[in-house]
Amino acid sequence: MKTIVSLFLFLFSAVTLSAQIVERPIETFYEPNQPKHVYYKDVNHLLNKYVGSWEYTNGGHYFKITFTKHTAVRETPVANTKITIYTDRLVGNYQYRLNGIDIYNINNDDFALSTSGAFAFDGFSIFFDEPSSNPCGRRIMGDVNLIYSNTNGVEQINWNRTNIDWGRNCNPSDQTPFIIPANMVLTKT
Repeated sequence: MKTIVSLFLFLFSAVTLSAQIVERPIETFYEPNQPKHVYYKDVNHLLNKYVGSWEYTNGGHYFKITFTKHTAVRETPVANTKITIYTDRLVGNYQYRLNGIDIYNINNDDFALSTSGAFAFDGFSIFFDEPSSNPCGRRIMGDVNLIYSNTNGVEQINWNRTNIDWGRNCNPSDQTPFIIPANMVLTKT
C-alpha cells in the first residue's frame, strides 16, 4: 500500500510540476528554447508608455488609436495543444476619417496584438489589417513598426507600415490598397 501511495504522489507531483507556468519577460517572446507553459509578462513595463489615445491629423486624414493593456491573456498556439501561453499585450481600437467622413471605426480588441511583434528598446512591431468587405480578406498585411518618443513632455509614436504579402489561399482575395497612411506621427492626447 505504501508503494502505491508513493507512486501516486510521484505521478501527481510530476504532472503538477510539468504544468506549472514559468514567468518570462515579454521581450523574450521570440527567444529560442522557451518553456512549454509560459507567461510572457510585461515585468519591465515596456507596454505602459503606449497605453492611451494617440492622434494624427494631416490634410483630410484623421487617425486616432487607443491602446489598452490586457494582462495574462491566454494565447492559442497553432497546432499544439500541449503548450500553454499567456501574454500581456496591447490591444487597440481605432478611427479613421478622410475629409471628415468616417471610413473605419474599429472597436475590436483583436486589432493590435503587441506580442505579434518583436520588441526594441524604444518600440515594437505589430501586424495591422484594414477591414475588407471581401470574405477572403486582404491579401496584404501591414507590418507596423511603432517607435515611441518623448521630447519635452510631448509623447509621440512614429507609425511606419510596410506591406507584406499575406499569401491567403482564398480566392479572390481583396487586392485593394490600404487607405490609412503608411507613415504617421501620432501624438498622445
